[in-house]
Amino acid sequence: MSSNLLSESAARKNVNYLASLDFIISLGFGLIFPLFPVYASKMGAGALEIGIIFSSFVLTRAIFSTTFGNLSDRIGRKRLILIGSSLYVVFAVLFTVPETWTGLVLVRGFQGMASAMVWPVSEALVIDSTPPKERGAAMGKIVMSSNLGFVLGPFIGGGLVTLAKYSLGFSEMDAYRFPFYFTAILALCGTILVWRYVTDAKAPERVRTKLTFRQVFRPDGVDSATVRNLRVLYLNAAMEGFAFSSIGPLMALFLMDRFLLGGESISILVGIAMGLGAIVAFPSGKLSDRLGRKKIFVIGGTAAFIATMLIPTTWSLAVVVLLLAARSMAFQVSSPALRAMQADLVPENMRGRLIGVLESMSNFGAVIGAPLGGILYDRFFAADLGLPSGLDGSIVPFVFSGLLGLAAVTLVQRYVRERSLRDLSAEDGIQA
Repeated sequence: MSSNLLSESAARKNVNYLASLDFIISLGFGLIFPLFPVYASKMGAGALEIGIIFSSFVLTRAIFSTTFGNLSDRIGRKRLILIGSSLYVVFAVLFTVPETWTGLVLVRGFQGMASAMVWPVSEALVIDSTPPKERGAAMGKIVMSSNLGFVLGPFIGGGLVTLAKYSLGFSEMDAYRFPFYFTAILALCGTILVWRYVTDAKAPERVRTKLTFRQVFRPDGVDSATVRNLRVLYLNAAMEGFAFSSIGPLMALFLMDRFLLGGESISILVGIAMGLGAIVAFPSGKLSDRLGRKKIFVIGGTAAFIATMLIPTTWSLAVVVLLLAARSMAFQVSSPALRAMQADLVPENMRGRLIGVLESMSNFGAVIGAPLGGILYDRFFAADLGLPSGLDGSIVPFVFSGLLGLAAVTLVQRYVRERSLRDLSAEDGIQA
């Protein structure tokens, strides 16, 4: 069993520092996220190729998340986060080098490996630093900080492209490369923050253990109810990863193809939608501490996937933006609750490893979902399927994603049993 290294007040500060790190890194990602499909399309990438670029990231992240989660249990979380955030700096600059979309696949793959050092490991560190009665609020704070970065990023990224193109006289391709340098600067700031202020909350496990395939699905020393919960959460992670990725990378293409929008306009609209989502993450996390994780997750997840299916049913840009905002807000209601529920169910001495497994499952789902979503989009976009007036083949990938997501939510609702706050607090020696 690991031991606490921080007082309660110091641990709360640690969570705040990690929330700041998430904000900084997400701001850098947000700078380029809505622009990336447009940038890749200018190198000859279609919907399928964009899906492949996305899959290269999630594939390497899936492969390495469990490995780095296991390693963080043995050598400490901070060291790996520091290495990963440093690599972000390098890979952000390397995105400006390729002349074809195939080069982006390679760089994006290496970036996924760096991401496996940062996101699942930092989440494990947040859990290490937080008592059970505050996990929902802590996860809400992390999700809110991350989303605020993604919210501000598209506005800044769109502004940087406009500045480079119209004021600095850059060519169109160089204008789209311009934001990557700012992403590198932000990643450097995040690295310095980790080095100076983030602290491991628990001592590393001194005994080196190997997590076998059998132990992934039946960890030693846990009861049958926990084993069932973990298996359902693994399946949920894979299904949701598949559902998210089959649509996420294509949303910018959908806005560009249906409404003839440019990268700058797409950045602004995505920023508005995500901004509305970001404001609900922290209060919804706190609400899950009081009302229960599963209830909040099911409500948010159901609403989010219904909104996903409705997006291609309208030709009004205003309605699409409203649906994007509703989708974003619903996801931010469900996400902190799900992550807190996972934290409650994962044994403490295997926390890094099993959170890494959950991350791997999600990313393996995304590896398949992203190119399949691209195939469905290329095959059915604007196709006449004999549907009622105003509906065409564009709905196919959205409905596919929504139905799969609803199935994942239903699995959790029916088969996962939450642990009570009283039991969790007793394990940690905390009075609920």
